[in-house]
Amino acid sequence: MLLKKSFKRTISTALVFLSALTAQAQDPSQLGFSDLQAQANALVESGELSKAMPFLKELIRRVEATDDSDIELDFPLFLLGTAYIQQYVSSGKKSDLTETLRWYDKLEKEYPNSRHLKEALLKKADVLRAMDRLDDAIKLMQSLISGAANQRLTYSEQIKLLKDLTQSYYGTGKLKEGLPYFQQLFEVSRDAEEKALGAAASFEAFIEAKRYDDAIKLLPALAKESEVRYRPRLNVALLKASDALVEQERLNDAALLLNLTKTTDLMIEYNENQLAQKKARKEQREAFGNAEEEVEKLTQEIKTIETNLAALRKLPTLRNELLVRRARNYTKTSRSFEAFWMFYDLMVENPNDKQIQFFYYATFSNALQLAKREAAVDVGRDYRAKFPNGDFYADVSSALAITLKEMGENEEFVSIVVDFLNKRPLDPASGNLFGQWASFLMEEERYEELIKQASTWEAMHSTSVFTDGIHYWKGMAELQTGLYADTIVSMDKLLTQFPTSLYAEDGLLRKGTAQFYNQLFEDSRDTLLSYTTKYPNGPALDQAYFFLGEIEFIAANYEVAMGHFEKADELTTSQDIHDTVAFRIGSIYESIQEYEKMAEHFTAYMEKYPNTGRLADAVFELGRAYEFTQRPVEMLALYAETIDKYLGDPGNAGVDALVESYAEKYNKNYTMLTQTVAMLDMMENDMEFREKVVMNRGFLFELFYLNQQLDQPLYNRMRFHPNFTAALLEDLSPIDEITSVYGKQLEIFPSETPEDFYRELLAKAQSAEDRIGEVRALMGLFRIGIEVAPKKDFDGELLSQLSPRALLYIADYAREKNLEYAIAVWNEVLESHKATDSAIVALMRMADVSNQRGDKNGALGHLDQIVEQFPGSPKVPGVILRQGELLTEMSRTEDARVKYQYILRVPDWRGVIHARALYQTGQSYMEEDEYAKAHGFFERTFLGYSHFTEWTAKAYLEDAEALVRMGVPQDAITTLKEALELLGADAAEELIAPIRAKLQELQS
Repeated sequence: MLLKKSFKRTISTALVFLSALTAQAQDPSQLGFSDLQAQANALVESGELSKAMPFLKELIRRVEATDDSDIELDFPLFLLGTAYIQQYVSSGKKSDLTETLRWYDKLEKEYPNSRHLKEALLKKADVLRAMDRLDDAIKLMQSLISGAANQRLTYSEQIKLLKDLTQSYYGTGKLKEGLPYFQQLFEVSRDAEEKALGAAASFEAFIEAKRYDDAIKLLPALAKESEVRYRPRLNVALLKASDALVEQERLNDAALLLNLTKTTDLMIEYNENQLAQKKARKEQREAFGNAEEEVEKLTQEIKTIETNLAALRKLPTLRNELLVRRARNYTKTSRSFEAFWMFYDLMVENPNDKQIQFFYYATFSNALQLAKREAAVDVGRDYRAKFPNGDFYADVSSALAITLKEMGENEEFVSIVVDFLNKRPLDPASGNLFGQWASFLMEEERYEELIKQASTWEAMHSTSVFTDGIHYWKGMAELQTGLYADTIVSMDKLLTQFPTSLYAEDGLLRKGTAQFYNQLFEDSRDTLLSYTTKYPNGPALDQAYFFLGEIEFIAANYEVAMGHFEKADELTTSQDIHDTVAFRIGSIYESIQEYEKMAEHFTAYMEKYPNTGRLADAVFELGRAYEFTQRPVEMLALYAETIDKYLGDPGNAGVDALVESYAEKYNKNYTMLTQTVAMLDMMENDMEFREKVVMNRGFLFELFYLNQQLDQPLYNRMRFHPNFTAALLEDLSPIDEITSVYGKQLEIFPSETPEDFYRELLAKAQSAEDRIGEVRALMGLFRIGIEVAPKKDFDGELLSQLSPRALLYIADYAREKNLEYAIAVWNEVLESHKATDSAIVALMRMADVSNQRGDKNGALGHLDQIVEQFPGSPKVPGVILRQGELLTEMSRTEDARVKYQYILRVPDWRGVIHARALYQTGQSYMEEDEYAKAHGFFERTFLGYSHFTEWTAKAYLEDAEALVRMGVPQDAITTLKEALELLGADAAEELIAPIRAKLQELQS
């Protein structure tokens, strides 16, 4: 809108009056026409249009009252309209402007070809704008610009109209309608300020129309210095336009806009400079005493700048808005370093800004992207402390917790997660955080902590976004700790309450696994079969089929088990499952006594996985298959070859088993062959013996039963052979096919003893300075009772390369020399190889040491670890028996018997384990002086397990002592005689000697 001062300026510049009125104005109606005209001209020429108004009106009235058409009234009409403008400048009354329009309209109507009409129309446009009749003003200006008003405009008039149109449309936000005029002003004007105004208005119009390419083309013009550049409107427009371009992924263009943007402080600085310049110029003009019009103009401009400055000082600085957008662009263009520092400055310098939370979050996020984890952690901690209910609290807490975990700040990680899940069970971030927390505790084997906390949340939150995770992870921890019944309950809750959970698939598998370990084999089979049906393409299908194979293997359904194992092997990509399946299938062949197929199977496995499989273990099993098929020489050759090949390979731990078993296999098979060949020679040369063997099946049984060194499988091969008949009394050749192999094997049996073999390996390894090979050769010698010192002491670097079996050898070697060192090595086994059988041995050794030191509770603790951590190990029954012995020694006999009863309830442990449990139960009663009860268990031992010579002999001896203490020494004597008769001359002297001594004592 054009103000009164603008009108005044317009009038002063549009009209030039050269003289002043020297006489007092007279009543117009009393003057003659000539005087009236002269008076009007004098006032007009003096610039006093307001005083001229009565004379002009009277002049017009008189002319209109006559029929004299020679007098033109267009100029008086124009002057009257203009006079009312001048009067408005003084009065401020809009009625004056209405009168202006009336006289201008009369001029336009009555004198359409007047030379004064163009100026009147131009002034009329200004009047309409001053009266807020903007639409009418725009319509008039458009007609003038377009030529519809039939007025030929000068360049300056055209520019003024374009500028006024631009300001009108720009000021009212009608950018689409005003765009043609904005562009004309920009293109036609030769004035920098006017071009800048046109460019600024066009820019906003193009952005509104999403004509981004056209808008970007205007940037060179906008970049030039101009008053428009320092207006808030343009700079706010640039900020908003940058947002629009960012949404279009035009990040470079957005950066250009942000670089052009001026902050409020810069706008203030510019206007202050302009104000100083204007004031200085005004003072200069006033000092010269002329150019009154320019002084007036400068006065108006100064007032305008002062008004603008007052408004600017009330505006926001725009600095933060600009920096935020620049930082955003840096972030989106992966310039994280610049973004981090920009947001960091915003965060530090604007603690009370309404966007302060965002500044923290952006600083935190960019710090993480830059891997400035310490800075991120500091900012994250500060954010959580200052904004516990902040908009970004969940995101910051999640990322902070995970970062802390990556930095090893585990306890703070756990603390943050627990605090977050306590307070925000429904937050979407809680599910992921819970999973991170639970998987971390699982990795750290903090199972009890996981179970306890998960149970707390289960009770605390009736609903949460991670309830399904609670059941799943709690069940996983229970599975790891052997709480199989609890695992089943947890997984049932998951599957019942959350059947579509992401955890449901694996939960079904884990339920079946827990049922398997809980010996609920039928239930496990049903669950795992349902898994294979429900998830035919499930990622854990190989595991499901593996456990199904295990179930059928236990049930002795070997054909079905084989099918499941083969399916698991076909599906899996895990070498561990390939390996485990291979050895299970080998066990099936062994169980059904298909030893040739067992050999073929392991040969094929070794060919299929020569580099990734458990080669040495497969060699061990292949050797056993050779042994089962009466080819011990081939077994020993295979073992020796493999040992020699892989002795120095630190990555092949399986070779240790071959090293430790070679001597045992050598000696056992050599004894078996010599004993078996001797027995077969007796059959050949001693007819009486032959007759007993062939004709008396009881004698045949006792022959093999009492001499376990004979090849035991030969017993069944002989008695079930179709040619094992009385005809053999005449000729033994019909059974040569099962007997001749022993002589042949004995003939080619290696003459090199295990000791020689190990010493040869040792010399070769030491010559090559192969320390791994040296340790293994020394281990082989040590295990056969030959202790040889290494060339150099064992050191930490060597220990880090050794397998767990080799470490156990070193600890055993050092035990008598440096017990503390041995303990340190056992602890190394427990630390580095805690999931292996060697860890069991290390714990048993440490239990022995604790017991020797009088710390029986410590010894029990080590044994408890074995039972808890290795519940399925075949060594567990032996450990439980040892626990019972210690408990008895501690006079906790009732606790000891609980252990023994547990053993006696497990059918799979029948045999020597049951014999020992019965014997040790008797010992526990002896400790309590309950001799009759002890007698009962000793008697059960030698009656039920008389073929176990060692435990039979011990039970007879202890039973005699119990009978003596019961007051029946004669029964004791009878018992000892029975023992000597049963055990016979073949029993070891160390077992017979105590019985003879006790019998002699009782008989004397």
